[in-house]
Amino acid sequence: MIPPKTPPGPADFISETEMLKRLQVSRRTLFAWREAGKIPCVRLPGGRRVLFHWPSVEAALLRRQNGGAR
Repeated sequence: MIPPKTPPGPADFISETEMLKRLQVSRRTLFAWREAGKIPCVRLPGGRRVLFHWPSVEAALLRRQNGGAR
């Protein structure tokens, strides 16, 4: 039996600053990847704050590395 998936917790989401540290890319590159849909993000309502679900971003980058959708 497959265990039920638990919804992501607050610890799974990281800020843009933390994302830039982990990926070591420029802010402009991160913005371009976000806008092109290459990496998933969540824009919080009522503001300009963007959060990234790290496991989802990691999976998206691995798919691209392994020749997945571009």
